[in-house]
Amino acid sequence: MKMNEDYLNRGMDLKRLVLYFQKKIWVIIMLIVLGATFGGVTYEIIRGMEMPVEYETVSKLYISFGTDESGEVYQYYNGYTWNDLLDSDPILDLIMVTLPGYDREQVRDATTAEILSDIRLLTIYVRGDNEKFVREVRDATQAGLLEFAKESEELDLIRVIRSEAPKRIYWDDRTTAACITGAVAVGMIAFLAFGFAYAVNEGIYVQGDIEKRYPYKPLGILTMNQKGLEPYAGELKANLHYTLGDKKTFAILDMANHGDVRKLEIEGLLNRGEMEVPLGSSEEDFGWHIMEEEKPREADEWEVVPFNENVLSEEECTRIRELGGVIVLLPFGTDVGRKTERILTFLRNQDCKIHGIIIAQADEEFLNRYYA
Repeated sequence: MKMNEDYLNRGMDLKRLVLYFQKKIWVIIMLIVLGATFGGVTYEIIRGMEMPVEYETVSKLYISFGTDESGEVYQYYNGYTWNDLLDSDPILDLIMVTLPGYDREQVRDATTAEILSDIRLLTIYVRGDNEKFVREVRDATQAGLLEFAKESEELDLIRVIRSEAPKRIYWDDRTTAACITGAVAVGMIAFLAFGFAYAVNEGIYVQGDIEKRYPYKPLGILTMNQKGLEPYAGELKANLHYTLGDKKTFAILDMANHGDVRKLEIEGLLNRGEMEVPLGSSEEDFGWHIMEEEKPREADEWEVVPFNENVLSEEECTRIRELGGVIVLLPFGTDVGRKTERILTFLRNQDCKIHGIIIAQADEEFLNRYYA
């Protein structure tokens, strides 16, 4: 119970976490790219389907002000004044003269007046959902203002200096922002998902994981691409010699159910100092380089008796007791924690001694970076 509490309360191994994410980085990058693509495509679809059809035209008018009785020029017109004037009946009546059939409120809402800097330059905006309507309101507004200037003592004249054709109004193109938003959102979700998977993952990566979780000795590591006996193969060989002593025959129990291949690897290490799998192995995707031929066993050579978790029964436990115990092999980085707990309980109930635990099929690159 104490071992389980210590394991549950263990701190986070930051270096192992970094290496875990390092192996997932390409998946995360692909998800980020997909998120950016999804964000951009979704924005373009929404922009094309939801953006209202609207047209706008802009007119520039030049105003010449009249003079009062003292000879002073009237200069009190500004943007707010012109907005009020356009909405007032005198000008609106002049505008509606050339717009029979249109609603006054509709025309009133469609027009906006603005003085930007020079009070002599008046900008008129006409906006609507129909190009014909915008064009006709623009022409009527210009004609109405010109006529209003003729009747106003404050204004000398108004003339049109620029009149643009109606143009379709589009939303600002924010495809780049949508792509960035999609990439960030999916990237955060990916990191959270992989982080959660790491938090609940009870896979064994290094020998320290065995020490924290199980009350058995971590005897060593079998790597996938062994390039030499040092350091992992040499340490494993030394630990097996020390733990087993004079016992040349011992049992192994592979939790990944590749016991026959693990047998050949361990026998090669103990008997020939090499991690090669003899020809005839049915597991082509496990183990190291395949030798040309299998050498006959010598009398003083080590013999490994393999068992697999999926066929463990009373007869196998009897054989394990006869051999004096078993070494359990856990697959590298694979979450077999609950299955292993069940098997360990079964072995204890059967009075099968457990010599220790070996990590099998470990990623040598991961280990070299972790222990660097």
